[in-house]
Amino acid sequence: MIAVDPSAPTAEEHAAKAVTKLRYMQFREEQSSTSTLGFRIEAMEFRGSKPVTDLKKVKNSQEVCDTLSLFFGDREDIRQRLATRLIEIRARLEQSLYFKKHEVVGSSILIIYDDVKVGAWLIDFAKTRPVPSDKNLTHRLPWSPGNHEEGFLYGLDMLIKTMEKIKIPLNVKTEASTPSVLLTS
Repeated sequence: MIAVDPSAPTAEEHAAKAVTKLRYMQFREEQSSTSTLGFRIEAMEFRGSKPVTDLKKVKNSQEVCDTLSLFFGDREDIRQRLATRLIEIRARLEQSLYFKKHEVVGSSILIIYDDVKVGAWLIDFAKTRPVPSDKNLTHRLPWSPGNHEEGFLYGLDMLIKTMEKIKIPLNVKTEASTPSVLLTS
């Protein structure tokens, strides 16, 4: 927290040299696009380069669009195919009885492509928990204590909308690459 914003901890937190996990997670969400878009970009990697992980402050819609544009390079076909894959994932989740009955905390979407293939997968389900049997989750509401909602589908909706806003010229060619990006809700 201090590395990102030295003034963020309260006087009590400075004195204790500690913050609660909830406080840190809320701080991290406020510093990134999670608080407004329901997702954040954790990392990107390009063939032959080290992963880019200093994305904690990619916050507003335009910064997210710019970051995703960098990730896609000039590959409009990749952007379109990934958007289609994310729409397919969303449709399957919306139909899933399991998903309606489980909160999904701390999960991610791994996106990767190369010269031929495009993929997006849901990962990190260690904190997935069943909700009370009388509860059905929408996954589009913000979290509040006891509601079991984590906004997963809201974040996915916003990721799809963000990807659809990006326009890449179709007449530009690039070198082959194998980038990957990790998005977290």
